[in-house]
Amino acid sequence: MFWKEYGKIEIMRLTKDYIWDYDVKKLDLEKPEVLLWYLKRKIECGDWEVLDRKTLKKYLPKLKINSYLKQILKEYLKNNVQG
Repeated sequence: MFWKEYGKIEIMRLTKDYIWDYDVKKLDLEKPEVLLWYLKRKIECGDWEVLDRKTLKKYLPKLKINSYLKQILKEYLKNNVQG
């Protein structure tokens, strides 16, 4: 298991006040390019735990994020998402 090999990773919890400099409610998340950008930014800012697990699992392979972080999320999702 990945966690045992590399140890526990502490991810900083941030609120939207620290992440977003614009109104995210106006984003059109139906557009794939907008959704991918949104997911990437949420993950890179440490706010990924609030994301829908199935959506994250579906789009994770397409996200251009740090490979180490991507592997951590893959392992997390493998153990925490059904379907």
